[in-house]
Amino acid sequence: MRYMDLIITAIFGLFWLVFGTNGFLHFFSPPQPSGAAADFMHALENAGYVMPLVYAAQIIAGAMLLTRHFAPLALLILAPVVANIFLYDLLLNPAGLLIGAIITALYIFLLFTNKKYFIPFLKP
Repeated sequence: MRYMDLIITAIFGLFWLVFGTNGFLHFFSPPQPSGAAADFMHALENAGYVMPLVYAAQIIAGAMLLTRHFAPLALLILAPVVANIFLYDLLLNPAGLLIGAIITALYIFLLFTNKKYFIPFLKP
């Protein structure tokens, strides 16, 4: 189980590092959404600060996960990003729901493997 945790943490960290970096350097282009999903993405991009903030958070959290330094903090940073990816795919872009579900499943797995860090937050 420990090796599986390390492997999934590394894959998850690399995923965020690559996609966060891609947000700034554009070395590959993601599929273009249509309809309400495209309107939502255009609104986020036109705000000017939202997407650079998300990309920076992805890079920082990905590096934290890859180095295993402050991994629980990285998971907290990624919580709203993962939630938005899942809800975006569920409600606006059903074609991408498989990717959103995989990201969410990996995130939940890592939350459970790091649960000792989060249990104190759940106590009154």
